[in-house]
Amino acid sequence: MGPAYRRNAWTHVTGWGMLLSATAAVGSALWGVSPYPPLLTEAGLAALAVLFAAAWIVASRRTRRPTGLPSAAGGGLRWLVAWLVPLATMACFDLGFMVSPEYGRETARLEAARFARYSVTVVRLAGDPVRGANASDEPVYFETDLVLRLPYDDGPREVTVPGMYTRHDPPKAGASIDVFYAPGDARPDSPVLEDGRRWGTGVLGTRLLLFTLFPVVFAGAILTGVLKHEMTGGVRRFTPSAHLPALGILLLGLLLLLPTALGLDPAGLARPAAFLSCVTPGAALAWLWRHSF
Repeated sequence: MGPAYRRNAWTHVTGWGMLLSATAAVGSALWGVSPYPPLLTEAGLAALAVLFAAAWIVASRRTRRPTGLPSAAGGGLRWLVAWLVPLATMACFDLGFMVSPEYGRETARLEAARFARYSVTVVRLAGDPVRGANASDEPVYFETDLVLRLPYDDGPREVTVPGMYTRHDPPKAGASIDVFYAPGDARPDSPVLEDGRRWGTGVLGTRLLLFTLFPVVFAGAILTGVLKHEMTGGVRRFTPSAHLPALGILLLGLLLLLPTALGLDPAGLARPAAFLSCVTPGAALAWLWRHSF
């Protein structure tokens, strides 16, 4: 096994490492390995992809014969590129809706303190019940400020909760009502909520993922068919004028995502930068395609 063979094998290893690390970073961002910033796992995998890309460039330049990314045996490489580009675009778009680090830390704190639905006792009414303006075919409901007794781990507390809703009849002292709170949270201002949803900026979750999944499936299917018939060897072989600008475009997209991923937003530009990064995967593929023939 001569030096030329080893250099060529190293080129293939680094090429696959770059693609698989990038795929893992995109997958982690989409399916929430870290649900709140800082997204250290995702950022680490993206950095690993950059290191593999640099190693692939060095290994490709050192081989004696033209080489590049691994061969497309079985269509594996074409399939990976066809789906990675739209998935990366989707990940950039979804990260633009990432919640703030403060929201993430607060959520993690409440989850650790067993934030859930509990039945608690109404101590007294803190205001007169107000009957809601409902349609004739809807149940009657009342909105009332209530003083509730909540059994926290450090002892029971009486907490005033404004605007609690009850159906059919106004609430009474001694009755039970369901609320969401964290019994293990010792802070006096620990949230007590009626429906358990703590909406913050950009908290769209699964619905956003499902909404953006449809165009990804469409784009991936189209690219798979196009690349199957049109992907040339020039795309796979390392060419500085084609691959270096494409890698630069991808690196720019990564840099645009870092403020959101790491929870850094000193100038309020992290969200617009994340949305701007959506164009970089497609732009890199377009550049590579245009300059590889």
